[in-house]
Amino acid sequence: MTLMYRSPIVDMNVPTVATPPFADPEPPVRTRGGAHARRPMGPPGSGRAGRSGGPGPSGGPGRSGRTAGVSRTRRILAVAGSTTRAVFAPLVTALAICAIFVSVYLAAFHAPVAHGQPIGIAASDQVAASTQTAIDHISPGAFTFTRYPDATAALDAVTHDRVPAVLVDDAQGARLIVAGAQGPSLVQVVSTTVTKAVGHPVAVQDVDPLSTGDTRGLSAFYAAFGVVLAGFLFSVSTHQALPRMPLAARAGATLAFAVVSGVLVSLIADTATKALPAPFLTVATVMGLLAWASACAAGMLLRLFGKLGVPVASILLLTLGNATSGGTLPVSFLPPWLAPLAHFMPPAAAVQGLRGASYFHDAHLVSSLMILIAWAIGCLAVHHGREVHATRRARSARSARSAEPVPATAVSML
Repeated sequence: MTLMYRSPIVDMNVPTVATPPFADPEPPVRTRGGAHARRPMGPPGSGRAGRSGGPGPSGGPGRSGRTAGVSRTRRILAVAGSTTRAVFAPLVTALAICAIFVSVYLAAFHAPVAHGQPIGIAASDQVAASTQTAIDHISPGAFTFTRYPDATAALDAVTHDRVPAVLVDDAQGARLIVAGAQGPSLVQVVSTTVTKAVGHPVAVQDVDPLSTGDTRGLSAFYAAFGVVLAGFLFSVSTHQALPRMPLAARAGATLAFAVVSGVLVSLIADTATKALPAPFLTVATVMGLLAWASACAAGMLLRLFGKLGVPVASILLLTLGNATSGGTLPVSFLPPWLAPLAHFMPPAAAVQGLRGASYFHDAHLVSSLMILIAWAIGCLAVHHGREVHATRRARSARSARSAEPVPATAVSML
């Protein structure tokens, strides 16, 4: 075997570098004839690369340079993908919520008309029949009619929120008994329609006016909206801070939040501003249960859908819930596809309960409290069921992994 060695002749004009005495020699390289030779170490840029991955034959980057370039490209692509996801997902979510909110509120309130709004008539059969026919001709399908024997029964129906107005025609003359606490919009619509139907102005007798601290009848709506928003934000914040908080701890925190919210809102709406004439304890109870129901509903949706639960809860509670609360317009003025939600959504129950306790001898109060309690307990039950299901799946997965046979190579190694 023939070995090739470096020439011992050293050019005196080229500076030499001393080799450490214990440095590893350059590994030999195989020649074309099968012999070994030392790896040539050309000067930088000469085109002969050593083991360090220096410049290649053409003066370009070696293996490590190419690897660094690929890694840099991958990092750039990863950053670009993360940026796209971070911008695209919130953009689509925000636009979807915006479109749904605007669509629901404009469809409900841009040109509201009554759909089966109940009113009463206390008059003779002839007067009642002619009035009903005239109103149906003016606004077909807008009103439904209930007959009352006299003014006393009409007054009782109005003050207990069975009907917002009753047309009375007796020995004292024709007059329209109304509850101003129903809101100025409804009173105006009913009085205008009745005036057109009878063909002459009708005196309006307001037997249940709004309080001086709630001249537009919107205090219950604004109080409910604020509480629902607070419950939504509370659930989102606690979920982001501790997504896997035990259900017992989450339920306790939610209940504490509800109690404090009810007392706080009652202090503001009942004591400070006198906007709600209902008793302090009633306002605190209704608002506390609304906060509890809203927070439990949002927490349940976050547990079921994860990050997607935030826009789902926003649409359900803040958009649909408040649009169907009956706070700005009566439920009978909502579109037919939206009105059914007003019979079981938490904001509608709270608004009806507060109005009943404030103006109508506690009308609807018990049913409103029951709806809010049912929402809170039902959402907690669903949340608990989801936790139990997740625990069982995790236990089954661990059992399956522990039951897997050990590979033979692993046994031989042991």
